[in-house]
Amino acid sequence: MKHETPCPMCNQCSQPYISHGNNRTSHIHVFQNSRVHFRIKMLAFLLVPVLAISSAASAHLVPLDIFGRAAISPYNNCSGTLTSRPTGVATDTLPKISSSGSSGWERWDLTLYQTGVLLNLRWVQGDPASHASKPSNGTFELSAAFDNGTVYETRLTGQNLTVSGSSPYSISIGQNTLTWDDSQAWFNTSLNLNGLTASIATESIMLDSFSPYAGGVVGQLTKGLFSDIPVTRGRSNIGSIQFPWGEKVPLLARSILSHMFATKPVQTLAVSYGVLNLRSVGSQFTDSFIYENSRATDTSVYNAFYLGRAESRNSGFEPYTIYAGTNSDLLSVSQINTTSTEAQLSGCSHTNFVPFTWNYTLPSPALELTDSAGGITKFFISSAVSTLEPFGTDPVQVETGTALGYTYQAAGSSGEGSRFR
Repeated sequence: MKHETPCPMCNQCSQPYISHGNNRTSHIHVFQNSRVHFRIKMLAFLLVPVLAISSAASAHLVPLDIFGRAAISPYNNCSGTLTSRPTGVATDTLPKISSSGSSGWERWDLTLYQTGVLLNLRWVQGDPASHASKPSNGTFELSAAFDNGTVYETRLTGQNLTVSGSSPYSISIGQNTLTWDDSQAWFNTSLNLNGLTASIATESIMLDSFSPYAGGVVGQLTKGLFSDIPVTRGRSNIGSIQFPWGEKVPLLARSILSHMFATKPVQTLAVSYGVLNLRSVGSQFTDSFIYENSRATDTSVYNAFYLGRAESRNSGFEPYTIYAGTNSDLLSVSQINTTSTEAQLSGCSHTNFVPFTWNYTLPSPALELTDSAGGITKFFISSAVSTLEPFGTDPVQVETGTALGYTYQAAGSSGEGSRFR
């Protein structure tokens, strides 16, 4: 699927590029020898618990891989070196609801933001809000929210989701395809619908996914509702999108890929949920923090956390020099509200026992989508956050960056108990 050769595309560096065939290439730029400051303006989210999929006889589930397990590994490391990586991560992104089943739904959202535009690309099988959902009914939707307030939406529906179950893996609805391989280093997207075309390469900086852990079960956001984030920190920095009116937008975007599925309508499993992805970059490291919060229909509230760092080593980044997740005895989060978040890797000498602190303001949503039952998903972006993070012997002030996130609220619900507090 890919080969490394000297870069023929860039006169600014000599980093390798990845050739994906069909004349598509991806180029990796490495942050070195210059301080990159991230100021991240933050979002407040409605976050809801993740639940295990029920065994309804009418739904046909394919093997769940990591989902449903009672433990996950590693998600606990403070060595400064990547000690191990979970196996099978790439296959976790494949469909878990069979398209031949009589009920259930599944959704993949690739959300990208750069100055000027927020994009959300959504592959769906079935209707997440319908009691009569048919997985065989596949839909691809694209939403674009421009900084001038203009919103553009287009869709293709009534087609089966097709899948490649071996590497390179892919999901497609019509001519709209998401492709990745076992390395999970790149997620490539090609689009062609209703006069819109795009070719996008998304680099996964952290090379791993993150799953919530509600009720001690891997992948549960609330009971019966499963979720994971295959790209926790992405750079969609190769390619472009051309809109039907002729405007072509080169992409240098930050991105996140989320994956969700269930056998029952989402509003019967969650009152609200939200995902907040904070990212910051120093001259020698890049950090990613994820907070998921959800509220179930029985009023139970769940939280999930993830913190990962990649450090510059030689000509590139080494991922997961430190990392911890919800089920870790290393990571604690002492504060999350509408203006700040503080996390601590207690006992971590590699971070000199200094907390990670993000300060931000809450923006208005850049995009709102309404489902067939009246539930509302709001997308947030923020580009002005100040952070204080540990590196070496001193805390590092990181002044610029980006936050991406989204919230869901079921129709008629207040969402109380599921906001950052």
